[in-house]
Amino acid sequence: MSKFSSYIFIVFVLGFASCKKQEIGPQCPTCVDENITVKYDDVLIGCEGNFGWGNASISLFNPTNNSITNTVFQNINGYALGDVLQSMTEYNGHLFVVVNNSGKIEVLDTTTYQKTATISGLTSPRYFCGINNSKAYVSDLFSNQIAILDLGSNAVIGSINTGGWTEEMLLVNDKVYVCRPDTNFILQINATTNTIEDTIILAKGPSSLVLDSDNKLWALSSGGINDELGELNQIDPSTNNIIQKMVFSDISNSPNNLKISPDGETIYYLNNGVNQLSIYASSLPTTSIISQNGALFYGLGISPTNDVYVSDAVDYVQAGIVYRYDSTASLVHQFSVGIIPQGFWFK
Repeated sequence: MSKFSSYIFIVFVLGFASCKKQEIGPQCPTCVDENITVKYDDVLIGCEGNFGWGNASISLFNPTNNSITNTVFQNINGYALGDVLQSMTEYNGHLFVVVNNSGKIEVLDTTTYQKTATISGLTSPRYFCGINNSKAYVSDLFSNQIAILDLGSNAVIGSINTGGWTEEMLLVNDKVYVCRPDTNFILQINATTNTIEDTIILAKGPSSLVLDSDNKLWALSSGGINDELGELNQIDPSTNNIIQKMVFSDISNSPNNLKISPDGETIYYLNNGVNQLSIYASSLPTTSIISQNGALFYGLGISPTNDVYVSDAVDYVQAGIVYRYDSTASLVHQFSVGIIPQGFWFK
């Protein structure tokens, strides 16, 4: 997550800022492993910027030559991206860049990064979920509904009432699973009829979802702000039954940013460092594979070659830092990007 990028996020900063230093972590400012075989071209890093400042940006990293270019959107398109970049999602050959406080989505060509359209008329958009060639959903912080987009006209054509804040979404067959982080609900929406058909009850604060290689759904709940223990749940989407529940041991923990490896076999998330477990594990890991060591880990991404990218928001004002680790969790490189780096897209 973000943890969350609007003013609500500020409350969650306290949890991250209180993380304890670990024995290992980001320590190498310039090291590069020349033996790594790169199988992806560009990495786009979405940088939130400060709420109300209009300084959201996108940085571009080339993992072959370790070059970094900041303010890529502005450089190519001739104007600033907007206020608070929340998420970036590739769908049907386009990159949908959700700009939260600007109430819009910039649609980019994935080759040139030039804007092909701007979708407006949104309240406080969070995440994009493509349904088919003609339809997509957009979750929202304040509107109490999910917007329905026509991808032909790039316009809002309807909505689904959700009763509150919605965050990450995941399409599984013809069902869309939606996080309601202000509750303990995952909503299940029929993507054909645009209606809510079921509710899955988890721990408070579900915020991120992934699908594993066995077509099982995983949901990560933070537990709220010291409200209850966080949970990692595996769910069977054919029945919506919870297959297994892994409970975090400390109520001050705030697990977030659930990701999965390209082969769908390994789970990653942030919680006082980068944590990893097999989808066949029966318990949570007891130690992190990458420790924070005084950094403020904020965004997480897993590359097509299982490189681990993790961002450091530093102090939420100055330029952020991205650390790149290989699949063995050895630090390869680090570089400065825009303000509050929060997400990664691998080309």
